[in-house]
Amino acid sequence: MTRFRPVVTDFWRLPFDGRLLHQGDELSVVVNSELEESERVTVLTMIDDGRTAVAVRPEVADALADAFIEGDALGEESLRARLLTEGIVLHGADNIYYLAEDAHESVLAEPLPADIRRLGTDDAERFADFQAGISAQDLEDAQVELDDWAVLGVLDADGRILSAGSMYPWEDDCVLADIGVLTLADARGRGHARRLVRAMCRFALEEGYEPQYRCQLDNAASNALAGAAGLALFGRWQIVTPEVDENGPED
Repeated sequence: MTRFRPVVTDFWRLPFDGRLLHQGDELSVVVNSELEESERVTVLTMIDDGRTAVAVRPEVADALADAFIEGDALGEESLRARLLTEGIVLHGADNIYYLAEDAHESVLAEPLPADIRRLGTDDAERFADFQAGISAQDLEDAQVELDDWAVLGVLDADGRILSAGSMYPWEDDCVLADIGVLTLADARGRGHARRLVRAMCRFALEEGYEPQYRCQLDNAASNALAGAAGLALFGRWQIVTPEVDENGPED
C-alpha cells in the first residue's frame, strides 16, 4: 500500500470529520456543517481499499433522511440516484495524485534541467504566443496563467515556450500546491511535461508545499503524465456541479 505524507491524509480527513449517518462495508456517510456550499456533497473513493466516503451538509442530510433507513443496504449507486432525485448533480470526478512518502528525497535531489526556469512578467509576450498555440479546451482544463503563484516553463534554444505549468495553494491556509500543465501539440511526446512536473514538484517541496496533481478520470494523457512523473494515485474526488446562471458558469 502506498504511503503518503500526513499533510495529505490529514487534509482529506477533515471533510469527513462529522456525525456518522451510515457505515457499511464499502460506503460511509457523515454530515459536516463546516462544508462550503460548493462542496455540500463531497465524495472521496480511496485507491488503497476502494472504500467511498461521502460528506454532506445538514440540509442535504435532511433531504436524504429516508435513504438512511435502509441501513447497511445503502450503496453508493443508490445514494447517487437519491441525490439526483433531489436535483443534486455531481461534477465529473477527478483523480488526485501526490508523491508517495518515499519519493520526496529523489525529487529534491534532482537538479533543475537547463531548459526549465520560472516564468514572470518579462515573459508575457512569449507566454501569450504559447497560449495562442493551445486549444481553448486545454486552456480551460489546465488553468495555467502567468500570474499564478508559481509558473515554470520548458523553453527551446530560441526562447519559445514548449510546455508551461503553474501552481497555487489549493485552499487558504493549505500547504497543497495544485499543479496544471500545458504543452504545445508539436512538442508532445518528448518528455517535456514529465520533466516539468518533476521540477514543479521539487519547487513546491522546497517552498514547504506538497505538490498535488488532478485530472479527469477519462483524460488518458494527463493520467499517463502523472504516472510518468512519479506521482501516485491517492483517490477519486467529486463534488457538486457548479451552478450556471445567465452570465455563465459560477467562478
